[in-house]
Amino acid sequence: MREVAEELGIRPNIGRLLVTDWAPTETEGDKILFLFDGGTLTPAQLNAIHLDPTELRAYAFYDIPEIHTHTIPRLAHRLTQAQIAHHTNIPRYLEHGNPVK
Repeated sequence: MREVAEELGIRPNIGRLLVTDWAPTETEGDKILFLFDGGTLTPAQLNAIHLDPTELRAYAFYDIPEIHTHTIPRLAHRLTQAQIAHHTNIPRYLEHGNPVK
């Protein structure tokens, strides 16, 4: 909730955990990323969005089938898995954006 408020200037209700992704990098070391269900924004929330110019230049909404053309593969995989978790009600554990088998 803090990150949404900081970067978008709004405080929507944040729902359940959808994805946990272990995503270490050589430059940043080990890190675990979490994706939560942000729900559906109301018209008032959409109108109140104010971007932190040091963090973001713009925002847009895309359907999941389009996401691979708008972001890096690792994030696109993570978002695709979040949609699966949302529909199945089962949180997903990933490593580098990919499901662990």
